[in-house]
Amino acid sequence: MQQSDLHKTDERVRFVARHYQPDRIDSRKVWPEMCEQLGIFSKHRPNHRTFSTYWQVAAAAALLLIAGILYFMGDKTEVLVAENERSAFSLPDQTKIVMQRGAKLEYDPRFGKNERHVSMSGEITFAVTRDETKPFIVSTPVARVEVLGTEFTVKADNKEARLTVTSGKVLFTPHDPVIPLLCDAGIAVHYRADTETVEVTSPESRIAINGKEDFLLFDNIQLKEVARVLSHYYNVSIELPDNESDIRFSSSFTRKSILEIINIINLTLDTHITLSY
Repeated sequence: MQQSDLHKTDERVRFVARHYQPDRIDSRKVWPEMCEQLGIFSKHRPNHRTFSTYWQVAAAAALLLIAGILYFMGDKTEVLVAENERSAFSLPDQTKIVMQRGAKLEYDPRFGKNERHVSMSGEITFAVTRDETKPFIVSTPVARVEVLGTEFTVKADNKEARLTVTSGKVLFTPHDPVIPLLCDAGIAVHYRADTETVEVTSPESRIAINGKEDFLLFDNIQLKEVARVLSHYYNVSIELPDNESDIRFSSSFTRKSILEIINIINLTLDTHITLSY
């Protein structure tokens, strides 16, 4: 199927969704408006020239019901709510999403024109269409996720957010503490808003942060990532020699100042990390 055909099908799905009611579609209301929207001349019923388009719309309605997604359209926001497990949908930029039962996704009708920004709750897997001019941004009640083109899963509500990266790179930023965390494939993030805790895990490394307890843990983390996390956590600029950026570091700190932490790292690894004023 060509791109233009996919776009037309998507538009017809949206059209049918506006008229959907549980267990029925009112064809008397649907048909006249459909003719007007699609440029088809017919006062009462489809003729032989419009019959094909009529069935395409009917097929779109069936697909919408099978997918198990309720689609609500308004002047400001378009909303998807998954009624079934693994409900699939395609966004206007051809990004594919799979929503678990109860998941909700909202986006502006102008999505994809100037920006790609969605809000969500529940559990949704994204396969994002790459567009370097328009990052794909996912807002949850407690965190923000930003990507260019990749595949990942987000599960979020008002208390916590979980991220699992399947491919590409994802920038995960909790609301508090505000620390942008760059996550590669294989990395998982768990953030809890009530305790201000973030845990980033991969098969070979781990970062844990507790904002309320002022606790930081680095387990087998490259110094360039340690420096980046510390710079955001303490809101300072840190300078690290290029030839020391890939050195691995493991330690934990509780209620330590940034100067104490830098001194400990330098003494332990014989490195030359400094603060930039």
